[in-house]
Amino acid sequence: MEEGSSSVSSFLLRCGSIITGIVSFALGLLYYKQDSLLYFPEIGGVPKRPGSNPRRYRSPSEYNIPYESHMIPTSDGASIHCWLLLHPSSASETRKKPTILFFHGNAGNIGLRLPNAVQMYHKLQANIALVEYRGFGDSSDHIPSEAGLKLDAEAALHFIHSYWIEKLCTSNIYIFGRSLGGAVGFHLAQYAERNNISLSGLMVENTFLSIGKMVDVIMPFVAPFKALILRINWDSESIAPFLNLPVLYLAGAKDQLVPHKQMLALYKKSKAGNKSHPKTHMHVIANGTHNESWLQVRVFFAVNA
Repeated sequence: MEEGSSSVSSFLLRCGSIITGIVSFALGLLYYKQDSLLYFPEIGGVPKRPGSNPRRYRSPSEYNIPYESHMIPTSDGASIHCWLLLHPSSASETRKKPTILFFHGNAGNIGLRLPNAVQMYHKLQANIALVEYRGFGDSSDHIPSEAGLKLDAEAALHFIHSYWIEKLCTSNIYIFGRSLGGAVGFHLAQYAERNNISLSGLMVENTFLSIGKMVDVIMPFVAPFKALILRINWDSESIAPFLNLPVLYLAGAKDQLVPHKQMLALYKKSKAGNKSHPKTHMHVIANGTHNESWLQVRVFFAVNA
């Protein structure tokens, strides 16, 4: 009987060691591969580069909109691609119009956002700077990362403020970010305030509190280990209460990816913050899903011209 018990114990120990090894391997893989689980320069059958997209997703020229294409250098040697959609008016009139820095989500190139950008261009009468992160679209092939995307956003803002100072009104710049782009926007707004760079406002759509909070939702089995393995933060909830500029929250009530309550929580943190701006608002889009909330809004929001 003792020999049988010993065999069972030995078997269980071996099983435990194997399970521990598998779990350790899986967690190690998540630690080293988590960037590739968040950033998707290519999705499905959609090409990586905008020029290879289906019609109406290739270039602003397909919408008869004047634009300029630029490669913006970053402080760490990458180059990011940007389309700048400009209103065809005199230099003085162009300078009076607001400029929106548009930061996209975690998948696909900027061409996929053209219909939305064109709508904003016309309805808001704003110049639109569509920014493409490193590793995405026509930007340089540097591997996307949180640190890298933050540098991309900072470079885009400096580009608007310096290179285009002769054409654009640098005192009337707004940031817009959807999903991951919202987290990029929060970082950039904080960066601008810390460096005394003028911004008129931040607009975020269907973004999240932090990557840690999203892990709780999407990968609950990993949640107990996230303190050990999570290298990506995008911690917008720690930034929101301390911004001293107006923030517009656009929240799809039927968002199937980011829980709607995370947008509500971000808004509440903004309003409760010591530096909360009185013009901070939330607009809930009743039928808005994660990617298509903008299609549900018939009347968009005017920004100060």
